[in-house]
Amino acid sequence: MLRGFRAWLENEAHVMKMDYDTCYLRNIGLFTEEQQARLRKAKVVVAGVGGVGGIEALTLAKMGIGELTIFDPGVFDEPDMNRQIGALRSNIGRNKAKATAELLKEVNPFMQVNALDYAPASEIELDALIEGADVAIDAIDYLGFDYKATFAQCVRRAGLYNFTAPISGLGSALIILDPQGMTLEELYDAPSDCTLWPTYKLPLDRLLGPDRFGSLVRDMLEGRRGYLSNCAGIAMLNGGLVATEIALLICGMRSPSELVCAPQAVYVDLLQRKFETIDLKA
Repeated sequence: MLRGFRAWLENEAHVMKMDYDTCYLRNIGLFTEEQQARLRKAKVVVAGVGGVGGIEALTLAKMGIGELTIFDPGVFDEPDMNRQIGALRSNIGRNKAKATAELLKEVNPFMQVNALDYAPASEIELDALIEGADVAIDAIDYLGFDYKATFAQCVRRAGLYNFTAPISGLGSALIILDPQGMTLEELYDAPSDCTLWPTYKLPLDRLLGPDRFGSLVRDMLEGRRGYLSNCAGIAMLNGGLVATEIALLICGMRSPSELVCAPQAVYVDLLQRKFETIDLKA
């Protein structure tokens, strides 16, 4: 018992001696020291830390981001283990946001992590969470358009770019909503009657086309399968796409005018070896 306590104290003392600049030294060259300092001062809000949001958050943490606010009411279960970064054996049955927050602090001990184990119900609370952020990530489940719309409206009102990246088979599409551009409702052709939004099914198969989504999304939307098939490799690709684009924007290496925003999107497909800019409304 005493030996274990001493080992814990020694580990804590080592962590306290860790230096931010040393931990992220190998970012320098890709980023300047000034740009790395921008990452350290930046705040990103991540709505949902499951299949894609968790990996996006973890990648930002590895890049040295200064603050992450995450929220997710869900719990990890066994089918999450094929791709979700926080779905460890020890985390099965635990809240996703709380468990992921612990992992993020291990990854980046210098980062402030704010974790909510519920989805804020009011726009007032969402506005407060988003306040002071640099960008936001929508990693909310596809089968919940009403909450996605509420989150998107709050992000837009804050004047922030909203990043989302649906997985499509063995590919992923990076979609960015410009606060001055196309709305989420316009992108997804949402009904004008918002009372229909809770049951509205996002037309991902039409937006990304049959060559990119095929039957996978139709099977989910039409109830033949209760999930959208995906795997760890594409979830990792997704995290890299979103987090890197956000880091480039924060660092000033990607100007707002250079972002590919809706109705356009960047699409990467590892099976077909494609990297292209597509028009989601064509």
